[in-house]
Amino acid sequence: MDLLDYLLLAGIAVLLFFAARYAFRHRHSGCGGSCAGCPYHGKCGNCVRRKKK
Repeated sequence: MDLLDYLLLAGIAVLLFFAARYAFRHRHSGCGGSCAGCPYHGKCGNCVRRKKK
């Protein structure tokens, strides 16, 4: 393998790290898709995520 191959693999690893970090930090935001069990059923616009202090 050449230097370019190692650089490409390193770049992909960095992108994978940032994608995993983003997914981990935002895992509880948004709709889960279970409207029947949601207290905001029918009023999805009222469901606002609280900001962390």
